Amino acid sequence: MWQGRGWQGLATVIAIAISILVPATANAGEGGFTTGRLGPYQIRFSDSPFGFSISRGGRYLLAGLGHSFERNGVRYATLGYTPQPAKELEPPDLSAAPDEEPSTQTSYVATRANGMWFGPDVYEARPRTDSPGGRRMRLTIWLRKDGTLGIRAGMMAGKAGSVYLGFRSPQSEAFHGFGGRREGTDLRGSDIKSWVLDYRYPDPTTAYYSPVPGFISSRGYGLLLKGDRISRWRMASDRPTAWRVSRPGGSMEMTLTSGGQARAMAGISRLTGRHRLPPAWATGTVLSRAIGIAADSGGKYQSRVESDLEHLASADFPISAYAFEGWQALPGSFVKATIRTLKEEGIHPVLYLRSFVSNDTAGTEGPGTFDQAISRKLVATGKDGKPFLLPSPFPGGQAAVIDLTKPAAVRWWRNRIWNLLDLGADGFMNDFGEQVEAGMRFHDGTSAALMHNRYPALQAKVTRAAVDAWERRHPKRHIFFFQRAGFTGSLSSVKWESAQFPGDETVDWGSDTGLPSIVPDMLNRALTGAVGFTTDIGGYSQFRTEQPFIPPTGEELFTRWAQAAVFTPFFRVHNSGLSGARMPWDFSTDAQSTWKKMVVLHNRSRPLIRRLWKRFLKTGMPMIRPLYLAGGVGPKNPHNDDEWMVGHDLLVAPVLEEGAVTREVLLPSGCWRRSGTGPPVEGARTVEVGAALDELPWFTRCGTSPL
Repeated sequence: MWQGRGWQGLATVIAIAISILVPATANAGEGGFTTGRLGPYQIRFSDSPFGFSISRGGRYLLAGLGHSFERNGVRYATLGYTPQPAKELEPPDLSAAPDEEPSTQTSYVATRANGMWFGPDVYEARPRTDSPGGRRMRLTIWLRKDGTLGIRAGMMAGKAGSVYLGFRSPQSEAFHGFGGRREGTDLRGSDIKSWVLDYRYPDPTTAYYSPVPGFISSRGYGLLLKGDRISRWRMASDRPTAWRVSRPGGSMEMTLTSGGQARAMAGISRLTGRHRLPPAWATGTVLSRAIGIAADSGGKYQSRVESDLEHLASADFPISAYAFEGWQALPGSFVKATIRTLKEEGIHPVLYLRSFVSNDTAGTEGPGTFDQAISRKLVATGKDGKPFLLPSPFPGGQAAVIDLTKPAAVRWWRNRIWNLLDLGADGFMNDFGEQVEAGMRFHDGTSAALMHNRYPALQAKVTRAAVDAWERRHPKRHIFFFQRAGFTGSLSSVKWESAQFPGDETVDWGSDTGLPSIVPDMLNRALTGAVGFTTDIGGYSQFRTEQPFIPPTGEELFTRWAQAAVFTPFFRVHNSGLSGARMPWDFSTDAQSTWKKMVVLHNRSRPLIRRLWKRFLKTGMPMIRPLYLAGGVGPKNPHNDDEWMVGHDLLVAPVLEEGAVTREVLLPSGCWRRSGTGPPVEGARTVEVGAALDELPWFTRCGTSPL
């Protein structure tokens, strides 16, 4: 029903219609405002200038800007569009020089709305814009059956290059989430392109392997954007009191959840999915023999595996699993014998797959695999119908992306998984997924612009289907696989995979990609369902723009990284991608002694983490939690980025700085004991604690025994 102002001759008719068809809570307020309710939400629209707000319990959640301005080449307003494709939404081009400050692009904004459509559980404004001819846009807000709000914005008719929404934001508001972001747990001030991005050697700082196009606000609401296209989130990065989201095309749709941060997180993870509980063995100690790109050519890799087997047999600490990534390039008889030996020792074998085929020299693919996939037309093509070839991320060859929309390719992928499981593997790394490039064509007609973000989620879905089918035939086997790339859109990788690894952290202490970066990365993922975080103990990438080669993992870094992994869901060695993995026995006896203590402590934590994981699947509250959820800690405290909670009663504060033997620990309110047995320490303050190289600072609430 249309409710308008200025229809004087039809006032009686309108009044009668409103009394019959419009919810009683909707009314036209003074000064050009329209207000009403959708469940627990109050909706308010202003006619001129056009704006809107959503509140709950008397507190504003979202409020449109209500006015327009320009910053850094883009226009801000409550609602607007560009007639041509937006430059700000072009995918990152890492081969090109950085762009200069962009010039302002033609953009139009919604200026006035003469009324409001509303009915049961829906409100819709159709404002005019300041474009020539006053093209209309549409903003619809509706109450979903699950109690969340849907928000859709776009053109009334015709096409557009992009659409955007702009919102007011108090400077006290913090933004958390967005998937695997490393900058910090508060992403206010960040300019984020939600685009799956490999670091494309040699610069790991560009990596964004598992984006989530949405966030949780410290003000108690969450937003999740629908679809697979790239989106741009300017989170008060251009102006301290405004944020803006844009996406290509003529419309965008998002879901709003609220009711406090816990309920907002639960609502978002119901949409994204929640990582399933892995088999118990997967959360134990895992040692991975990664291939050293510059060190394991020829027969060196096999000899390293043989040496590892000798150490595994004599190790005096429990080992749950052993991974050898180069299995496909090894003799089949050796692979079978190795798996048999591992199983005799009670160790679970873990193997490796990647989402593309290549004739490179990495040693992670069997001979002839590339030629087979090309000849059988199982890969994405170019517009000429020929295989789309791109440089392999590894040296020495070309690569082609497996077309997982093609039934024959899906069967081929399934058979590869069944083959490694039939060999006896209990798990595998499902690597890569970031390589879809402009110009690629897929069997089902999906454009590369959509498939780029969708691909890793499709990879996870197809892989899960193959694993589930195999497990139905082998009901006593429980398979574990984890991925690097992921996305939450039309599909969500979180629904299918068992865990994510953050993607080749650098072998250093750098806050952007080294050891300290794993804490905000892990915590940001957990808020939106991806709680299965498995870091590479020791770091993997030895590449940096300013330092082309980083030395192999050193003893101090290895030790501190292992300590940081103790109270995380997984405990997995995987380091030094150029030089080859360094194992615990490669270091001094003192380092090995500390390592064994950390193994014991991690194993003590496993029952707690698994109990909390089961609870997470029901409630959406992650078992690994940011400190600001503990109470008495603001969302902008810097220790949110270097500490975390395991459940409600255990605090972890690892040493993340090279050479440090003390650290400052922020204790939430309440009483705490170091290592569960120390003297009581009152919280709601920071304390300085000793942290020698063999010590990991951790605390439990007084009167509790979480371990």
